[in-house]
Amino acid sequence: MYARKNTVLEKLKAGEIVLGMENWLRDARVAELLGYAGFDFFHIENEHVGRDWSEVENMIRTAELMNMTPLYRTEQCFDNQPPVNEIIKAVKLGAQLIMVPQINTPQAAKMAADAVRLPPRGKRGIATCDRSMKEIFPTPEMPLDIDTYCNESNDEVMLWCIIETPEAVKNIDEILAVDGVDAVGFGHQDFAMAAGLSRDAGDAVDAEREKVWEATKRAGKHMWWNTDSIEEAHKQFDRGVQLMLFGCDIIHLDNSLRDFSKGLRTWKR
Repeated sequence: MYARKNTVLEKLKAGEIVLGMENWLRDARVAELLGYAGFDFFHIENEHVGRDWSEVENMIRTAELMNMTPLYRTEQCFDNQPPVNEIIKAVKLGAQLIMVPQINTPQAAKMAADAVRLPPRGKRGIATCDRSMKEIFPTPEMPLDIDTYCNESNDEVMLWCIIETPEAVKNIDEILAVDGVDAVGFGHQDFAMAAGLSRDAGDAVDAEREKVWEATKRAGKHMWWNTDSIEEAHKQFDRGVQLMLFGCDIIHLDNSLRDFSKGLRTWKR
């Protein structure tokens, strides 16, 4: 076995729920805390946060040590062009879940899928001494079989595409039909902006999100849900959602600090 097992993939196949949280902070200690708390994957945010690759590698390593599958969220697609070199670098560092924002067309989805996987399913180049596998191969005990190496690598990575525009919703069936697209999510704020809506919540946004959910069920693939409400998460689990992205670390921290401050200042002499 060359590849690390993708435990998120295993849990999804077993019908289990899978939990993650967006990580915007730059301290790998957050990965340790989420691992202790029982989260399944560690979301490394790079679309909205500036990071260097050594930091990313250390966060991936920490996630692995905490038995969480590392997820890397790339910069957004621009003019239908995914950040393919960034995708390749993240996989080579050990990320097994790649999340790509602003996937609007099946062509963009196909380019992202090609960057995630090795031939024959993709176009990513091979180097058997990078961090994408368990160790450097060949070893004295394990000779290198290129076909097996590529197949194992391809089987243990996943591509997650964010649907964030009316164009993407219109193309959702074609995007989901692309070989190598494993899951999709819905970006409510970017969708609202692209659709010219003044609010990122409400019936208009919910209706478009539901179109993505229904298409995902038809395709037999997965959709992750974003919420910071346990009640909402339970509601989605009840109807078959398995992937839950439970909010964002800095928002949880911000809300907690505000609640603490407000509560402490209610004290009176």
